[in-house]
Amino acid sequence: MAKKEKIKKQKKKTILFYKILSFILVMISVLLANIILYFEVLPLKYLIVLFIILVLIVFGISYKLNTKTCLFTKIAMSFLAFIILFIEAIGIFYVFGTIDFLNNIFDTGFRVETYNVYVLKDSPYEKLKDLKDKKISVYESNSETYEKAVDKLQSKLNYEEVLEESITTGVSKVINKESDAIFISESLMAIYKEDYEEEYAQLRILESIDILVRTTGDFKTVDVKRKPFVVYLSGSDARGSINKVSRSDVNLLAVINPKKSKILLINTPRDYYVTLASKNAKDKLTHAGIYGIEESALTLATLYDVDVNYYARVNFTSFVKIIDALGGIKADSKYSFSYDGYTFRKGINSLTGASALAFSRGRKMLPEGDISRGYNQQAVIAGIINKASSPSLLTKYNSLLNSLESGVMTNIDKNTINKLVNLQLDENIKWKIENYNAKGTGAMMTTYSAGSARLSVLEPDEESVSEIKLKIKELMN
Repeated sequence: MAKKEKIKKQKKKTILFYKILSFILVMISVLLANIILYFEVLPLKYLIVLFIILVLIVFGISYKLNTKTCLFTKIAMSFLAFIILFIEAIGIFYVFGTIDFLNNIFDTGFRVETYNVYVLKDSPYEKLKDLKDKKISVYESNSETYEKAVDKLQSKLNYEEVLEESITTGVSKVINKESDAIFISESLMAIYKEDYEEEYAQLRILESIDILVRTTGDFKTVDVKRKPFVVYLSGSDARGSINKVSRSDVNLLAVINPKKSKILLINTPRDYYVTLASKNAKDKLTHAGIYGIEESALTLATLYDVDVNYYARVNFTSFVKIIDALGGIKADSKYSFSYDGYTFRKGINSLTGASALAFSRGRKMLPEGDISRGYNQQAVIAGIINKASSPSLLTKYNSLLNSLESGVMTNIDKNTINKLVNLQLDENIKWKIENYNAKGTGAMMTTYSAGSARLSVLEPDEESVSEIKLKIKELMN
């Protein structure tokens, strides 16, 4: 009697186990289905097939677990249920990981601008307090962070301020010992270093001050599945944090028409002499980056008479990680050349992250300098697009997200990214990519950022600019 009672209790426990397992399977399946529907990543034709298969499997397993069948069938169904639960758990994990990633790369508008106190390398000053009551040259960078930076320096130190009309005069006074130091933003000093390397080599940083600033820009969003749109792709010349204020070394406009499956990549040389959108003053395009990625995007929008809808920014650190996460790319070079320890041949080159960075940065050894470098940068972007639109990307999905996290900044929101993924999965678009480079003539001019100092610039070729405007209009229409 006791044995029968024990068997009966065991049977009830087994039945309860099957019911709980079935319930969990149904609930997790419903959760996953709702998540997939909410994010609208999968095209409708795939959704229908996926849901039909999922319903049939889940219903079939639950039915077999809760009706009278042989022990082997119940064991097999239980095993299959655990496998499906494991797969669904991984799917949910990836979905929430993706959500977290998209939240992290979305641009909140906050930037960090670094200001440095520079002294002579052989000066006796070791700490900021050593400059008490000394002369410090200050160059006003016409930036909203300038006053904040000066206030922060004055709260730390009493000194005699000497306002300078340009970076060159400020540095010259330090070198000639007419001033004891110069206080200036790191990004502006990078401008100076580019043309005055010998003078810059005589300085060292004594103290750094970081200023947090919020920037904004006016961008019109569009339905990316149906209408043409323009993305500004910026390559920062800085390493480390993507939010750090710096010049824009790479300036590409991607004009995308999803209906025509075409992408027009327009490279504008970094030294292009343009009118800054918010300053209404002439400067190098690369310098626009120190006033924010929005400034660079809107400056190009003004130059080419087009609305820029979105932007994305990477720096040298993230650039290398992205390409390595993709498993490398292939880029078509117009020239054979060597740079930074790498040798590239004319034609198709297989590139890792590090070699792709070298391929994109070399310019002095190329036939047309910065314009030729633009061709190489476009070839790298095309290689990334081709690799990223391949189905094989799914096997590298996790490593790609990890490489992009904290290394990419964009104003493209989650819904827009979901639509782009949906479009690619639905139509498996084979993008046709056309490249174009803006041309110009070398000159020495004063710039908004560097004050009265004359810097090397590239004056725009109006015919080239007009041709780009025409190409944009043709693709947008």
